[in-house]
Amino acid sequence: MDWIEKKIEKIVNDRRRGAAQLASSAIRILMAVCQRSESTDLKELARTIKQTALSLTQARPSMAPIRNWSLVFAQSFLAKTNAGFSIREAKRQGVLIGKELLALQQEFVHQQVEATRTITRDYESVVTLSYSSTVEAILRYGLPPGCRVVIAESRPLMEGRRLFQNLSGDVTELRMITDAQMGLAIPDADLVLVGADAVLRDLSVLNKTGTYLAALVAHAHGRDFLVAADTYKINVTMDSHNCILESKSGREVWSRQEKHSDNVYFDITPRQLITGFVSEKGILDAAGMREHVQRWQRLEKDLAL
Repeated sequence: MDWIEKKIEKIVNDRRRGAAQLASSAIRILMAVCQRSESTDLKELARTIKQTALSLTQARPSMAPIRNWSLVFAQSFLAKTNAGFSIREAKRQGVLIGKELLALQQEFVHQQVEATRTITRDYESVVTLSYSSTVEAILRYGLPPGCRVVIAESRPLMEGRRLFQNLSGDVTELRMITDAQMGLAIPDADLVLVGADAVLRDLSVLNKTGTYLAALVAHAHGRDFLVAADTYKINVTMDSHNCILESKSGREVWSRQEKHSDNVYFDITPRQLITGFVSEKGILDAAGMREHVQRWQRLEKDLAL
């Protein structure tokens, strides 16, 4: 279906939204397949769901949530088709599956906010960079009153400015800095908090370029470095040695020197620099997160389409 390909292409080309938001879009695409399908053949609909999910897993390899939520949706739907439902009921069940997964995503964010509150009661300053919808929720609801939030703008598309604008009505102490100023801001902070596009199987973290540098500064000055990542951000198909780093046009960096400008979107932060992960299971250290890596390794076999 051409409309499915167009919607997936929007995810491929989206430079504004983070991994969690794009994963929600992936779920909605799969729901739309159920809603819009004119098929009267249950097996045909199941094949379409399966193929759409597989296409979504390949849309943005750097963003684990798109892959994981799509696989979970497809597996849940295929289980329903094996339960002897009519095609009408199967379509209805597909929509219900999508609604349940979207609600679960929101619950994960709530749990991550609550987990952050347990450790930030006395914090006076937090540094972050780029844009993450999860980080936005944590900064809005999980910090003590008066806590200063410093946001690095995240070149070249300045996603940090979007975070600044979104928080401006709720966080009284906001500062915007260039990425190059993180070395000045982090030593004066209590915490560096970043999002994640993926937690790889060796527990390294894939996120917007600049994350690795922020982690190095935090480590050098003994500051905690937390990654806001629920367990659906784990990608067990990649580690730091075979991970795909997306690169985009140099025009975004310097339009007059496009051919001479590098524009790698993501970098990899080694697990040794990460204090912990803010997940729906609480604040997890490396050992705690590794248990969920192993869980996804088992699930990958079960979710194989």
